Amino acid sequence: MKTLLAGFLTRIPLSSLLISLFCLSAAAQTQLPSGTTARPLAPTAYKLIAVKVTGSKRFTQEDVAAASGLPVGTIAHEEDFRKAARQLGETGAFGNIAYTYSYSSAGTKLEFQVTDADKFIPARFADFVWFTDEELRQKVQERVPLFRGELPTSGRLPDQVSDVLQAVLVENGIPGHVEYLRSTGKSEQVESIDYSVSGVSIRIRHIEFLGAGASELPLLQAAAEKLSDREYARTLFSSFIEHVLLPIHHERGYLKASCAPPQPKVVKPAASESSGSKQEVTFVDVTLPVTPGIQYKLTRWDWSGNKEISTDTLQPLLHVKAGQTANAVQLEDDLRTVQQLYGSRGYVTAAIKANAEFDDVAGTVAYRLAVDEGPVYHMGELEFRGLDNNLTARLRAAWKIRAGDVYDATYLKQFLPQARKLLPASLDWEVSSHVTALARDKTVDVDLQYTAKAPQ
Repeated sequence: MKTLLAGFLTRIPLSSLLISLFCLSAAAQTQLPSGTTARPLAPTAYKLIAVKVTGSKRFTQEDVAAASGLPVGTIAHEEDFRKAARQLGETGAFGNIAYTYSYSSAGTKLEFQVTDADKFIPARFADFVWFTDEELRQKVQERVPLFRGELPTSGRLPDQVSDVLQAVLVENGIPGHVEYLRSTGKSEQVESIDYSVSGVSIRIRHIEFLGAGASELPLLQAAAEKLSDREYARTLFSSFIEHVLLPIHHERGYLKASCAPPQPKVVKPAASESSGSKQEVTFVDVTLPVTPGIQYKLTRWDWSGNKEISTDTLQPLLHVKAGQTANAVQLEDDLRTVQQLYGSRGYVTAAIKANAEFDDVAGTVAYRLAVDEGPVYHMGELEFRGLDNNLTARLRAAWKIRAGDVYDATYLKQFLPQARKLLPASLDWEVSSHVTALARDKTVDVDLQYTAKAPQ
């Protein structure tokens, strides 16, 4: 049996990879005795009879073999193995790739040794309203063996998915062009790869709230009227769910309410509903599956950490009383009021965390309100920009908090309307405020930038 060993692929240019693999595999050929001539192999020796894959925790042997382009039964030579390894590397799904192979009269056995890429992120389908997400995943997976709903952050795999999605549109006679975007989160790290369809108008016709309660349904329907006839986008519904649908439930005690992703369905509108636009329009009815869950009643409030302001002072700021239906929206408003009270006394970094303790059997909730008061901050520097010296002097004289005084975080809101009265009424004034709390000095700097415009 003749054995050849291929080298280790690293993250260097593909041309270097090819040379490296060739040299290492050639150097590893079995040495024949001096004067001996290698016996030619039969054609059947080049037929792949086994493709083995080791090292991957994400993909099966069949997935990797299919992605390499060398399934069992293929006639292959060393150049084909190098090409297959390079093809796997270009997907971005693997950090390292190596391979070994052996010939025999029965055929060729090939083995890939791989390590998975460090990071995979979800693939999301923004507005492919003609298919469900599951249908799209299946269609892509049939043609891209390494696709499992997630993609590496680099490499050609995202492009391959895009090509398949475009082909699916063409095969179904759907206009539009597939595009994708790497979306980042608050941490500026790439969190998903979002695919969308451009060049086609998708308009919302009707929205149904499946599972919503009788009390909440009219409110949801009224709010949804603003979405009627707008361009469909999953991000639009994500915002609607977060800022409208869930708060409607949270303020009525359904604290664990949830909503599944929107389910659009392409519909053929009546003639009277058809768009007069020359561009072809796709109309959709959208279902939002709502799960209200349990409606909770409040049992008690427990305060902790509030040393400088007593519980007797803080408790009246909370509107919901024990025995009433819990209201998470009101609680957020009330805690902002508590924070403002602390800010007015110099505790500008005070934070209040509400920890809910649920009793699903009784349908009740108790809140533990943990206060982190932080240190007292004092007035630091005050700057007025965009004004002449006379106006600056007038505004500085009107500012009541002097350097070194305990800073009142509510004062700026009072000051700005008063300051406007001191400015020339013949101009329109805009002001942008920048308030900076300096942790090292425990001071607050206030910077006010004024811009004057001629009245229109």
